[in-house]
Amino acid sequence: MIPPSEFADIIKELERRPIENNKYRKKSGEGRSQTFGIVNRRCLAPDYSRQNWLRPYLFKLLMDYAKKHVKIEWNAITVNQNYRASAHRDRGNVGESYLVAFGSFDNGELEIQEGDLKGIHDIKYKPLITDFSKVLHEVKEFAGNRYSLVFYQLSINKKFKDNVIPPCSVVEIDGHWAFKRGDEICEGLPHPLRKNEIRIEKKSVLISFD
Repeated sequence: MIPPSEFADIIKELERRPIENNKYRKKSGEGRSQTFGIVNRRCLAPDYSRQNWLRPYLFKLLMDYAKKHVKIEWNAITVNQNYRASAHRDRGNVGESYLVAFGSFDNGELEIQEGDLKGIHDIKYKPLITDFSKVLHEVKEFAGNRYSLVFYQLSINKKFKDNVIPPCSVVEIDGHWAFKRGDEICEGLPHPLRKNEIRIEKKSVLISFD
């Protein structure tokens, strides 16, 4: 069991600024859910999530937690905030994942519907490690503020296997935090994916008004 105090700074940051709803996760549940670390990008090579750019301090807290408690190999972290996941498999993951829930909530257990760990698991401050790409699982109903973290290895498309992503870190500059990608300090800069999103949105607006 992880002491609740280990999550205090993460909760404080999420209360100060809740994460956004994820419009791409409608089929697997409802609520706020975002991914930090490496993400796949449609037809582009995988790269760091724009959440790293937007929330460098939160990313730092997540990495600090991982250094102390997460013993599996990982390159991505999903943060869930009052997100009730419906029955699904994590098809974009490979190998074992580390899952833990925390916060002031009642119920909200994890139900695994198949495999050796089939059953209902209390994961509040109690990490669970398994390959969630191979088992159907869902979150039971809960009341209160429920947060969870999932550390895992993202499955990378074979055509990008030779793509090199530079190491990253979070640095403090003049009293604020910034994401560092390789040697580049990305102080307030948007992720390249964000530029593509803006371009696509503008194009769709033009089409809709023609």
